[in-house]
Amino acid sequence: MRHLRVPKQETHAVFDALLSAGFLAPRVRILRDGDYTLVPVDDDAPPQLGEEFARFEEVEEEQPEVEPHRWIERLPEWLSEETIAEHEGVWPSSQELLGDLLVFKVESEVSDYSQQIALAKISHVKRARLALRDHGVGGEFRVRELEPLAARHEGEIIDASQIADLESETRATLLTMRTLVREHMRSIRIDPSKAYFSPRLQGERWHTFESAQRLQEILGRPLSVADPYCGVGPALVHLIKRRGLVGELLASDLNPDAVDLLFDNLRRWGAPKIPEIRAPLAEVSPGWRVGVADALTLKDDREIAGSFDLLLVNLPHDTVEHLPHLIPLLRRGSPTLVRGWVVAAEDDIPELNQTLQEILQPQLPDYPTPTLEKRRQYNSTEWLCRFEAWLQLPN
Repeated sequence: MRHLRVPKQETHAVFDALLSAGFLAPRVRILRDGDYTLVPVDDDAPPQLGEEFARFEEVEEEQPEVEPHRWIERLPEWLSEETIAEHEGVWPSSQELLGDLLVFKVESEVSDYSQQIALAKISHVKRARLALRDHGVGGEFRVRELEPLAARHEGEIIDASQIADLESETRATLLTMRTLVREHMRSIRIDPSKAYFSPRLQGERWHTFESAQRLQEILGRPLSVADPYCGVGPALVHLIKRRGLVGELLASDLNPDAVDLLFDNLRRWGAPKIPEIRAPLAEVSPGWRVGVADALTLKDDREIAGSFDLLLVNLPHDTVEHLPHLIPLLRRGSPTLVRGWVVAAEDDIPELNQTLQEILQPQLPDYPTPTLEKRRQYNSTEWLCRFEAWLQLPN
């Protein structure tokens, strides 16, 4: 392809001049050539570009192949154009990248092509090690059912049948779903096949950090924090990493696999004396209680009840029902804060607001009444909502 060989410092000016003259090649790259750049000229430009460009040498150079901008542009490598056109609008347009895991859902209309979809998606997302079809959450702990359909192995992309043919040890190593995700410059160890984690809630976790800072300003001391549905600990990392923000801590979950990952994360975040393996809820260092526990029974422990300034309630399908069992964890006689999340149909929100306001009282004077705030669409009929309640329980 035809290019002008231009000194680096003149690249921008020549680019603009070619564009104004209509001679710039569209959708191709400017190439490097030592102290020069090669600016592409349109195939339809005249042989003589004019005096403005005469001082630049013209050279022939191959342009690199343009990478597709969307994963579906790679799908013709595995499916016919007719099949792709037949299901236009149904192909999965989104996916989640959890560390090096690429997770996607498939509509029933194109379920038969899940393998081809996985190959196209992992080919497009260079950082991905595994492409996993998400069959939804299930079980007591609402853990995702994930089906491995494609992987990167020794520099090659392989499909599910090739994964199955690997030696058992190699296959097990390749298919591990333990990975690290980055969030606001912090790393979190997760395994979506064992414990629920949503990267879409990172904004909510950051707002929790901001609210915690406001509460600390009111109290003038480190906070006592309770997160009885903490999972792998994503809401805690930002709080713990801010020096002097957290004093005492309760971090527990009913899912033992989540607590395994929580212990791993707390150790990596610099928390002292965290056990190597999960254990029932126990004081692992002064003022820090960590482990497996049923949130509904915590209020029965006299050493825990009435101890906490900040309470996080992230069990969105059951939050409202659980709240009466959790309020006794809050400290009395000083300002406290409850932040929680609820999955609700829009028509149910007014009634849920009334229930919340009956449970979450007395409120701290001059602070807003707790109401559900829609944060994002959860499914076709429901919203994930957030509430924040500033309280002052009597002694």
